[in-house]
Amino acid sequence: MKNILIYWFLQLNKIFPKKHHPFHDLKNGIHDINYTDFEYSHTSELLKMYKDFYDFSELKWKKILEIWCGWWWKAIYISEHYDCSAVGIDLNLNFLSQAGNKAQEKWVEDNVKFVAMSALEMDFNENEFDLVLMSDVLEHIPETEKLLKEVHRVTKTWWIILFDFAPYYHYFGHHLWDTIQIPWLHLFTTEKFRIDLYKESLKWLPDADKRIDLRVWFNELGKESFTYLNRITRKQFENIISECEEKWFFKKCTISYFMLKNISILSKIPFLREVWIRHIVWSLKK
Repeated sequence: MKNILIYWFLQLNKIFPKKHHPFHDLKNGIHDINYTDFEYSHTSELLKMYKDFYDFSELKWKKILEIWCGWWWKAIYISEHYDCSAVGIDLNLNFLSQAGNKAQEKWVEDNVKFVAMSALEMDFNENEFDLVLMSDVLEHIPETEKLLKEVHRVTKTWWIILFDFAPYYHYFGHHLWDTIQIPWLHLFTTEKFRIDLYKESLKWLPDADKRIDLRVWFNELGKESFTYLNRITRKQFENIISECEEKWFFKKCTISYFMLKNISILSKIPFLREVWIRHIVWSLKK
């Protein structure tokens, strides 16, 4: 029965238009995974999302921190265009090496450094950074409040923390859109079924094993799970932010992007607001 369902879901998947994914731009697929070109080309669009919160021309001679995302072309791009210094952190040594090589190619290696470090326990001084950037990060790090507390510690008073993310009920909140384009799939299927479906969708790709290894891990119960997602919803995140605001005196600003603006009235209905949201962009001022 499960095999029949998988077959029909794969047929259903063909109905939906394929969404561009950087995995498909790689010569050998994920075997030589490197988001660098994708990230660099999209950084200017990302900064436009933040333009209502911060004027990046004020970054000259300032110091920024980018946390765990996209091989740091964003940090390289910002340093290159705004004459500032930057630090990128991650725990993956391969990613750090790639980022360092790209910084050399762009002649900004003196201004941009990459360090192996957990975002939850950063080896930086208090009040060290003028700006912290987290793009498409928040939905992946498990302890959201601990992360925000640590980011608050390393950010200078009166300076800015910028981040954006897609909450879990987002139509591609399952994060499988390199091959699965069925919207809201994770709301009406089990995780076990999605893992089996994803594996089957990769069957004919040369880098199938690498994609599976990237997304599917064994959880503490020894079962296969999409453990790279923390499944945070818009409501959960707003509750965390409200608590942090009281504890650490954040000043917050937010923009939420919804699907199909001409019928955005749907975003006023509590449950539909969760599933209709496309992206959340936040700014916190310390």
